[in-house]
Amino acid sequence: MKKICFLVMAVLFPAFSCMLQAQTNSSISGKLIEKETEEPVPMANIRVLQQADSSFVTGKASDDKGLFTIPVKNGSYILHISYIGYNDIFRNVEVTSSNPNVKLGNIAMENDNILLSETVVTAKAPEIAVRGDTLEYNADSYKVTESAVVEDLLKKMPGVEISSEGKITVNGKEITKILVDGEEFFSNDPKVASKNLPAKMVEKLQVLERKTEMAQMTGFDDGEEENVINLLVRPGMKEGLFGNAFAGYGSKDRYEANGMVNYMKDKNQYTFLGGINNTNNAGFSDLAGAMFGSMGGRGGRGRMFGARDGISTSLNMGGNFSTQLSSRFKIGGNVRYGSTDTDVQSDVFTQNILSAGNTLENESNRSNNRSRNFNMDLRMEWNPDDATTIIFRPNVAFYNNNRDETGDFHTRNELSGDTINYGNSEYFSEGNGKDYGGNLDISRQLGKEGRILSAQLRANRGESENTGTSVSGTFYNGTRPDDLIDQRFTNTSDNTSWRVYLSYVEPIGRNNFLQLAYEYSQNVSESDKDTRTQDEFGEYTVLDSTYSKRLENNFVNQEIELNFRSVRENYDYMFGVSMEPSSSRSKTFIGTDMIHDTKQDVLNFAPMAQLNYRWSRTHNLRLRYWGRTEQPSVTQLSPVIDVSDPLNIRYGNPDLKPSFQHRFNVRYQRSNPEKASSLSAYLNGAYMTNDIVSATITDVTTGRKEATYRNVSGNWNTDARVIFNVPLKNIKFSIFSMSFARYNQGYGYSKSISGEDAPKEFTAEDKNTNRQISLMEALGLNYRSDQFDFSIRGNVNFNNVTNSLEGQIDQQYLNYGGSATTAIYLPWDLTLESDINYSTNSGYTDGFEQNEWLWNASLQKTLFKQKNGTIRFKIYDILQQRSNINRSVTSNYIQDTTTNTLTSYFMVHFVYRFNIFKGGVTQEDMMPQRRGFGGPGRGPGPGGPGGPI
Repeated sequence: MKKICFLVMAVLFPAFSCMLQAQTNSSISGKLIEKETEEPVPMANIRVLQQADSSFVTGKASDDKGLFTIPVKNGSYILHISYIGYNDIFRNVEVTSSNPNVKLGNIAMENDNILLSETVVTAKAPEIAVRGDTLEYNADSYKVTESAVVEDLLKKMPGVEISSEGKITVNGKEITKILVDGEEFFSNDPKVASKNLPAKMVEKLQVLERKTEMAQMTGFDDGEEENVINLLVRPGMKEGLFGNAFAGYGSKDRYEANGMVNYMKDKNQYTFLGGINNTNNAGFSDLAGAMFGSMGGRGGRGRMFGARDGISTSLNMGGNFSTQLSSRFKIGGNVRYGSTDTDVQSDVFTQNILSAGNTLENESNRSNNRSRNFNMDLRMEWNPDDATTIIFRPNVAFYNNNRDETGDFHTRNELSGDTINYGNSEYFSEGNGKDYGGNLDISRQLGKEGRILSAQLRANRGESENTGTSVSGTFYNGTRPDDLIDQRFTNTSDNTSWRVYLSYVEPIGRNNFLQLAYEYSQNVSESDKDTRTQDEFGEYTVLDSTYSKRLENNFVNQEIELNFRSVRENYDYMFGVSMEPSSSRSKTFIGTDMIHDTKQDVLNFAPMAQLNYRWSRTHNLRLRYWGRTEQPSVTQLSPVIDVSDPLNIRYGNPDLKPSFQHRFNVRYQRSNPEKASSLSAYLNGAYMTNDIVSATITDVTTGRKEATYRNVSGNWNTDARVIFNVPLKNIKFSIFSMSFARYNQGYGYSKSISGEDAPKEFTAEDKNTNRQISLMEALGLNYRSDQFDFSIRGNVNFNNVTNSLEGQIDQQYLNYGGSATTAIYLPWDLTLESDINYSTNSGYTDGFEQNEWLWNASLQKTLFKQKNGTIRFKIYDILQQRSNINRSVTSNYIQDTTTNTLTSYFMVHFVYRFNIFKGGVTQEDMMPQRRGFGGPGRGPGPGGPGGPI
């Protein structure tokens, strides 16, 4: 690790020494005027995009004279100019060393054809539009309150789903980052942005698949793109200081408070935020809870629940920045701290699917989890010349976790109803961990355009330690000796990984490219579980060899790639193949004795192909196929028996082969800006060979399960999703629909035995084929006017589950419901809001049925002359029917879980927005009128300054 750090510093020190001397004056400038009147168009949104893939580079708003000057590096760009009430403008721009300052002169903007009146503007901007590979939502199409954050805005957008723990998915794909005007905001933790940034700052919200930095350098897709959201800030808010403060207190001692200050000028951005609440609204990801949460519970059996399960008190604070120190060097990053304290009560019912008759498990658990997290990430980008790019990303994280859990359980036979085991447990643990490392990417163009040499170095180190106590009793009614556990344990884990990647791209002919790449990576890990029981003096000094072991693993992987890429005006395609030799060695120790040593050498091949076709910037199709090999984990390979949970014994299979997955996806997107409509369709599929699946043996006399792993071929799944959004003839109305279908076929092994001496070999009769069909439809209608906003949605989700084991009954269950939201804008700056959600299900286990109405309502009043203050009274769950029920289905079991969550309470909030913008512009001036913006010289219609925004 010291050698790696030395290498990094040796590379970066000259960079820091020279970067202040590396200056360039390249820029794009022009003046925006209205075509008919030739008057300047101020505050228009100007974005600079890469010609190659339409990715966002930088942006700015025109000044009060319609002028703009945007500093850029040399390259090929698309200039996108937009302003509500005008047609969008796209210009191709080439910035070169011979023409570094591109002056576009006067650019005439034309009124769109939807404007029907000089004084009453009834134009409706598209709710969703396709811009190349980017899906763009118009934030003004979704009304939110003054105190709303980005998460509240996302919840209103078609295709967007937010889970109970705050995970964001758009059209079925998880969002891993949120950007602000193209710059990273708190790195890989999108919840910091979604739960803290005010929705009022967002003009447009873009969803795109962003390639890795190495893929952007080479031009070749490496299959590791991330799904990100880019928030486009309202143009006038990019030149000054703005922020908000928010505080609330209510019944049952519920409270919440947070604040955010943001400063933006040119390409510099600084954000500071913080908050505290006991309303289950953690504004960050809990790394410590995720790492140590699975270690709790009966004999180490714990469960992880979502962030909104239970009752949580949380605190978070942090800062994020991005600054352009010179035209060739920019730096950004963040530092954040968070803590949570969560109490969870859960009841779990599990139906184990067995050929000899099912067993039914009931559990009741109570836990308290306290976590603290500190993270810091930096990103530095340096371009010493036009041909070279260097990006360095160091990171460090520290975390601490305390967990206290109690539980009781019992298992019975479904046919006879007899109890076959029961027990209780107490568990406590305290864990600490740290991670640190960095990525270094270097790319240089070698003479001929398109000839690129790239290199990447990654190094990471992780360390953790978890200590605690475990006390439990599992009783079998005389069918076998009871398991009584009274232990003290110490678990340590260390992991070091590094990777070197080299790529050479050679242009061939016209817009054709050939890539040769090589990668070498190594991962060295060690985990040590030391468990002690009492000696004759009552001290915990005796090594319990049954529950103690140390695992060591050294995994080395190499990859040689050969890829071809061709780019044409309306399409591009790519195909290639990689060869991956790998070696893995695993050792298992109990005390100082090595009881297992295995080595595995594997050679795999992974093909890849991709086609992108573009009819236009708003109409495109993408087809992708790739193959991927996955190695079995150390735990899956080690034959050493893990008896941490007496009812769930696990051991690995050293004969496992690597699995291979064939994946494909199809994406079709089309939008019609003139009709403000959009259509998106997605098709995904996967087929696995040598898939690694669970194989479970259940002793029906005791309820004990032994789980190991086997390879099977033939597991596959596919899903399709279609989303459309279109306004009705009366443009105040719009409808959207999302249809979803999924089919999954999975094989697993489930064997029933009577008594521990019964044969445990698996046969063909023990192979279970689990088939799941899921069909979902969501339909919504929106209405928006000056005085009234209204939306209604309905959804239905049908699931059918079949198992091939003899005696199994098909499982069919249904989730359906609906929601309605409304906002009424009253005189005296009053707004009345209400939302109601109905959820119900059928086909669930008795006691886990759901039939709830969740109704929230609020009344708020805008305060002060500048309308920058708001006081609000809100009641949550007026009907007191909130519940929290989830179902999980696999080839071996069906599980229903209910957990405690927040119930009815009311709260009084005060929100204050402040702003200091260039030229004395106020934040209200930045907000769109409720009927849309007019052009220069137009007076405001109803809903203009002074009215609701």
